[in-house]
Amino acid sequence: MSLVSVNALSQQIQQAIAAKYPANEARAIAHGYLNMVCGINTLDILLDKAVEEPRGFAEDLSRLAAGEPLQYVTGKAYFFDRLFSLNTATLIPRPETEELVSQVLNLIGNEKKRVLDIGTGSGCIAISLALEAPQAELSAWDVAPEAITKAKENADQLGAQVTFTQQDVFSWSGDSNTWDIIVSNPPYVLDTEKTEMEAHVLDHEPHLALFVSDEDPLVFYRVIGEMAKQRLTPDGFLCFEINRAFGEQNVALAKEQGFENIQLIKDFHGNDRMLIAQKPAH
Repeated sequence: MSLVSVNALSQQIQQAIAAKYPANEARAIAHGYLNMVCGINTLDILLDKAVEEPRGFAEDLSRLAAGEPLQYVTGKAYFFDRLFSLNTATLIPRPETEELVSQVLNLIGNEKKRVLDIGTGSGCIAISLALEAPQAELSAWDVAPEAITKAKENADQLGAQVTFTQQDVFSWSGDSNTWDIIVSNPPYVLDTEKTEMEAHVLDHEPHLALFVSDEDPLVFYRVIGEMAKQRLTPDGFLCFEINRAFGEQNVALAKEQGFENIQLIKDFHGNDRMLIAQKPAH
């Protein structure tokens, strides 16, 4: 196969998606594609390195032009500076969730904590915690078997020790284990918020992992909180990513369920995004 310059490939991608994205975003998508598919870095782009055209490039170009997210076209996404594989049952990891991982790492410290990640998806939270705090013992649940398969694949590729289980959180009483920390990024986008979402998210990311009914927007937080009351060790921590519109409601629910030392933490955009609560010692 003949060689082509990386900038020529970049220009092809940018032109193909120009109608879908602003110029800066289109450039970032093109560079991200070249990085994940060809292993190209910023210096390679500056030097206009010559590479072989990626296998299936024309098909990838069509998918990108149709608005399919880069991460699903390549089947990959970065999280905590590591490359994770994705499939249609797993959400694209967000920077806000990296902040949640950092908060949990602060709670783990240097101790040998037992940690459960509920709704693990690609496994990005559990695997990142396992790799950053190797002394901790990580477990992870997801209701979707396709997600568990992908999470196990990611753990194997990245060398992380995590116990993955297909488990419906609404049937949590079937598991009798206890943990020092329970962390979750559950579905929290309201059905009515669909109209505010960009098409590439709405059309391609798994609705099971995204949306919750308008009638009971805190259903997952309530169920996981009830579970945490029974399954957290004394002084254990419950850590959530939340819908920015429901910060105070999440705090009120945690208080109602008997948790203490409740923190509502903002993300880097200044939105209420994380809640940390502690189970009483007695």
